[in-house]
Amino acid sequence: MKLLKKFALCESGVTSVEYALLAAAASAVVGVAGSTFYGRISDAFEAITIGGGSSGGGSSD
Repeated sequence: MKLLKKFALCESGVTSVEYALLAAAASAVVGVAGSTFYGRISDAFEAITIGGGSSGGGSSD
């Protein structure tokens, strides 16, 4: 019974679990932010047209 009580009061592994949870949460935030950033950059590059488009910069003789 003393062993179970001692085990229940031991907090040495709690901090490592907390750090693991914080690291998992941080990686999830970075993953979501990176995905959003990639989507916006991808959309911006798809909006760029090179040649073939009518830009209206020529003369109309």
